[in-house]
Amino acid sequence: MGLGAEWHVVREAYRKITRVYERANMLATLGNVDRWRREAIALFYSLNGKAALKVLDAGAGPGNMARHIKGVRYVVALDATPEMLYVNDVADDKVVGVFEYMPFRDGSFDLLVAGYSLHAAMDLERAVAEFSRVAAFQCVVSIGKPTNRLMRRLLLMYTKYVLPRLVCLAAPKEICSEYKKIYIIVSALPPNSKLKEIISRYAVLITFRERGFGSIYIYLSRSPNSF
Repeated sequence: MGLGAEWHVVREAYRKITRVYERANMLATLGNVDRWRREAIALFYSLNGKAALKVLDAGAGPGNMARHIKGVRYVVALDATPEMLYVNDVADDKVVGVFEYMPFRDGSFDLLVAGYSLHAAMDLERAVAEFSRVAAFQCVVSIGKPTNRLMRRLLLMYTKYVLPRLVCLAAPKEICSEYKKIYIIVSALPPNSKLKEIISRYAVLITFRERGFGSIYIYLSRSPNSF
């Protein structure tokens, strides 16, 4: 379950949108993109209360998720798109790679964060399993697919017809057209209820929240092997 063969099409889109990535995300989420990142990180601190010394930023992009991590930390940025890693000024180390085959040992990190990236996995279940394998805690915010059928249909219409036009307010036409591929991503996603089941197969799900009528989810989980 995931993008499968469409992954390379979406990866190419990420390569092209690097320059307008955050401005476009602000428009796409109606100004909530960073608010939901902060909420996700706050969950880790409020429910866990531990310092995250070694952090993996999975699908790091320019590093906007890791900017909200408090205190002293060592951040490794993982992304499949070198262009995104090039503009990342947050990470202490950078690795080109994919979620499904992470080049890290079991339990290498105290915390894995993933900001608006899990939805673009080739194989969502394998990615979730890898998240739990490499990090004690997983803190994720990403595009979701509402369980409610009406909300799901409205989201698909939004991503297909409205979102590309919104992004054109902040990006050249040839760039904003890449945001049409968000529709491909959402179409391939399982409903949020199914996603919760997948996460629970590989991790202890601490909390799962929906925002934007289910179009965004935030979750905090821990590896079953962490204490």
